[in-house]
Amino acid sequence: MANGEEPLQKLVNGTTVIPTTSNEFIRAWLEVMKPLHKMTPKEMDYAAVLLKKREEIAKEVSDQGLIDKLLFDEDTKEAVRIEAGVSQPHAKAILYSMKNKGVIVGKRISPRYIPLWKRGEPFRWVFMFKNEDK
Repeated sequence: MANGEEPLQKLVNGTTVIPTTSNEFIRAWLEVMKPLHKMTPKEMDYAAVLLKKREEIAKEVSDQGLIDKLLFDEDTKEAVRIEAGVSQPHAKAILYSMKNKGVIVGKRISPRYIPLWKRGEPFRWVFMFKNEDK
């Protein structure tokens, strides 16, 4: 590329490789999932912090119900809000929007939006486009 820049994506054996750090991965995951969840950039930033917090809780707790309960505990929500850098009213509006968009169902993040990956390891994801032309 011009200016000595590295390309963001490289093709390796028919696979597109997107370089990212562990900390950037969740936000990149949400960006790729955007056609499904329709979140705004600020909502994705907030969701990335929420998913990171969920990952931290899951390191200590294996029960999925308890993970969700702890994630939506008032103290945890406040910690997420502060890390995301939003006001309390804005955090409530983001959570409301995430519920309306199906990202949060009840008091848990929809499993569809939780990446199944291990920090520091490559993550593979397969897309299948179904052609519905008649």
